[in-house]
Amino acid sequence: MPRVPIASEDERKFIVDGIQSNFRNDGRNCRTYRPLLLATDVINTANGSCLLKLGGTVVMVGVTFEFSRASQEKPNEGRIEATVDG
Repeated sequence: MPRVPIASEDERKFIVDGIQSNFRNDGRNCRTYRPLLLATDVINTANGSCLLKLGGTVVMVGVTFEFSRASQEKPNEGRIEATVDG
């Protein structure tokens, strides 16, 4: 199967020139990280939660649990429910 290039030749040159010049297109140099914030327990109604901010990206995760007894008819069976909101 033929290899498909991920970047055009001009894009490759732009990236390589940036590395050699110690420059990124957002103005940072090659060793400067994006601002990072990580906080836990940010949703007081969740059993666990965290907030991650990395540059302009924001991700928030919350996990909740509901505990109940198994039925007498099926004592070895339970239920797991997951919900994802984005």
